Amino acid sequence: MNDKGYSLVVTLLIITIFFILGLTILSASIYQAKFTEVRVQDVESLHEATQAIEETIAEMKVEIEKLELSTPLQLDADLATFLPALQEKYKVTIQDITNDKQINRTKLFTRVYIISKSSGAKTVSRQVILTNTPSFLKYAIGSNEDVTLNGGAYIDGNIYAGKDFYVTNVANYIDNSQKYIEQTSFPTTSETSILFVNGSHYSCDNKNGADSCYDIRNNRFERVLSNYSNDVHFQSQGPSVQKEQDEFIDVDFDWTFKDKLLNAAGIETFSQQYEANIDKSSEQLLNEFKKQFTIFDNAHSLKSGLSETSNQSILLESNELPSFFIDSGEINLKDKWLVVNGDLFLGNSVNKPVKVRGNILVFGNLTISGNVQLDSTIYVLNRTFIYNANISGWDDKQVVLLSKGPLEIARINEFNNSFSFDKSNLKGYFYTDSNAVLYTVGSYINIKGGLFARGNENETVTDADTSGLVINTYRGSATKQNGTISFTPPSSLDKKEQARFVIRHDKSVFIDRGLGLPFVKKLDVIVDKLTVK
Repeated sequence: MNDKGYSLVVTLLIITIFFILGLTILSASIYQAKFTEVRVQDVESLHEATQAIEETIAEMKVEIEKLELSTPLQLDADLATFLPALQEKYKVTIQDITNDKQINRTKLFTRVYIISKSSGAKTVSRQVILTNTPSFLKYAIGSNEDVTLNGGAYIDGNIYAGKDFYVTNVANYIDNSQKYIEQTSFPTTSETSILFVNGSHYSCDNKNGADSCYDIRNNRFERVLSNYSNDVHFQSQGPSVQKEQDEFIDVDFDWTFKDKLLNAAGIETFSQQYEANIDKSSEQLLNEFKKQFTIFDNAHSLKSGLSETSNQSILLESNELPSFFIDSGEINLKDKWLVVNGDLFLGNSVNKPVKVRGNILVFGNLTISGNVQLDSTIYVLNRTFIYNANISGWDDKQVVLLSKGPLEIARINEFNNSFSFDKSNLKGYFYTDSNAVLYTVGSYINIKGGLFARGNENETVTDADTSGLVINTYRGSATKQNGTISFTPPSSLDKKEQARFVIRHDKSVFIDRGLGLPFVKKLDVIVDKLTVK
C-alpha cells in the first residue's frame, strides 16, 4: 500500500513538472511571437520613416534644380512655395535651423534643415544643407582628371575621379633626388565611403616585385599597365563604387578671385557696379578700387594698426618688398578681407602659433610653415607651399585654401612614428586648379577636411605619367639614419592606425566658412548621415 502511494505521488509529480514545463514553453513561444511581431513592426516603421525622408530629399533636389539664384531673400520666398507641400505629402517635419547656425540669410544662399519623422518611440532624422558652393567640397579627395592612390592611406569620406581611378600597394618616393618604390599595403576606407568614378577603375598588386606596378623610366614613375586589372582592391575595408549621378558643379577660379576682390572692395554681388566690373582682370580691379582699402606696407604695421582701421578691407602692398611675413602674434580681420599684392609667408619657428582670422586674397605665392591656427578662406593666384607645418583651426574653425597654381605639401611631422590616428595636424580643405602629387612616405599627414586637384589634362603630374591627383603613402614606421630611409611595416597590414596619410571629410565647412567660400550660380543639396534617436 505504501509502495502504491509512493508511485502515485511520483507520477503526479512528474505530470506536474511536465505540465509546468509545457506552460513555460507555451508562454515563451507566445512571448517570442509577440516580440517578433513588435520587432517586425519597429523595422517596418523605421523603413517607412527612412523612405519618407529619402523621398522628401529626392523631390527637394528636383525642385531646387528649377530655381534661379537672384538674391538670398528671394531664395527664402522660393523655398516657401514647395517645402510646406513636401511636409504634408510625406508627413515629415522640415525644421529650418539656419539661424541657429549663425548664417546671415540676407547675404548667403546657405540654408540648413533637419528633416525628421517619428518611428515608434524613436525619431529618424537627417540634416540637409542647401548651398551654392562648388562640388569639390563634398569629397574627402578627388580630381576632375585621374585619381591615383599608391599605398596604405586611410580615407573617411567619399572619393571623386572625373576620369579614371588607380590603386596600388606600393609607395613611390624621392630622397636626395633619387626615385624609389616601396611595397606596403593597399589603402583603407571607412564603411560608408563611396568611390565615384566616371571612367574606369584599375588596381595593381605588386606581389613583392613579381608584378611591378611602376618602373622608373624617363626620370619619372611610369605605370606598368599590363600588370593592372580592371577592378579595385582595398585593404580590409573599401568603398562602394558607383558613377556620380549629380551634376559636378565646377569652380571658375579666375572669376571667383575677381568676385571676392570686388566683395572685399565693398561691392555687392549682382549689383550694377559689380556687373560693370566683373569682366575686368584682377590686376585692373585692384588698381581701380585701391582707394576702397586701408593700405599697409608691411605686416608689422598691419598688426599694430588693425584696431584703428575703419570697416574697409586691408591691402598689403609695397614698392620695395615683394613678400610679406606674418610670423608672430594674432591678426583678427573679423569681417574684413586681407589682399596681399605679392607673396605671403604664414608661420613661425617657435611654439606659440600664429593666428589669423579673416579671408585672404594673395596675388603671388603662399608659403605656410610652422604652427598656424586659421579661421580663413585663402585664394592664391600662383603656387602654394605647405611644409613642416601644423595647421589647426582658430576656435575649432578651419581653413579653405584654393590655389590657382600647384599645391605642394611636404615634410609634415617628418619621420614621426607616434601615430595620432584620431587627431588631425592639418585642418582644412586644400584645392588646386592644377595637378597635385603628395608624398607621405616619411611624413605623417592627418587631414580633417579635404584635398582636391582639379587637374590639367594637357600635362602630367610632376615625376609621374598621369594627370590629376596622386597620393603616395606608406603604412608603418619610417626612420632615416645615415642618409637612408628604413621602413617597418605593422604586424598586420590591416592596421589602418599606422597609415601615414589619414583624411576625414568634414561637412561643417559649408556652414562655418560663409561668405569666403567660392560662389557658383547653382544650388547644391548636401545630405548628412541618417540618425535614429
